[in-house]
Amino acid sequence: MSGRIFTIILLIVALCSCSTKKEEQVQEKYVVCFGNEKMTEAELVRAIMPFASKTDSAKLADKYIDDWLSERIMYSEATKLLYDTAEINRKAMQYRRQLYVHEYCNKYIYSNVNMNITEKEITDYYDKHLNDYVISTTYVKAHYMTISPKIVRYYEIFEKLRKSELDSEQELGDYCDGPDKNVYFVKDWVELNDFIKLINYSGNIESYELKYKNTLDFVHDTLHYLVKIDDYLIPGDLLPIELAKPQIIQIIMNKRRHDKYIQGKQELMNKYKSDGTITFGN
Repeated sequence: MSGRIFTIILLIVALCSCSTKKEEQVQEKYVVCFGNEKMTEAELVRAIMPFASKTDSAKLADKYIDDWLSERIMYSEATKLLYDTAEINRKAMQYRRQLYVHEYCNKYIYSNVNMNITEKEITDYYDKHLNDYVISTTYVKAHYMTISPKIVRYYEIFEKLRKSELDSEQELGDYCDGPDKNVYFVKDWVELNDFIKLINYSGNIESYELKYKNTLDFVHDTLHYLVKIDDYLIPGDLLPIELAKPQIIQIIMNKRRHDKYIQGKQELMNKYKSDGTITFGN
């Protein structure tokens, strides 16, 4: 990296905690030039500053400069060798129209879409599409304790955990008040594999085992884990509606946006037919 780029990196790091006003004070000196086009220091700073840190600024700066140069080099060569520009112009015009339509829809069509989705709408959709929510992985809810491995007679503690429930947070919280015992609750559905990673369990748990085994007792590093799996879902069960809810909301919103688009398109179609803008040949 050149000394010039290194100086700019220091400037970026310094500006990371500065205001926009200070950013505007960067002098309009250029970092690199290709033909008549220049990349200024200010442009580089604006592009990198939101992501920059002392450790990654150099790589980010190098990549941004390389991408900037690559795009212009390739474009320059393309304009020298590609003479049939009619197709390119057609595609550019098509893309331009698509951009305008996209912005128009976002600002004038979709802005009127009702964003409020009721629980009943979510439930109704879920009930009508149950086949879409049959799971292929295992989910669990659980709570567990970590204690010091130095506690030899831990069976009383384990028994306390086995008799507790997922809503025993206050009781077990008071019971574990001290440096040698901690309790944790996983009240939201989580995939079994993710839960195994969470509790640092090195073994394997098969879905069918959960029907008759819901506790674990093992030591990992400096902690003794006592685990109780309170509830589970296995492949073939239905995904709980609380997990399906975000996806259902998105589906309903997309449907509303699509319906609004069809409505808006038809209204404009009728308008331009009526005023003669749209005509059909005989």
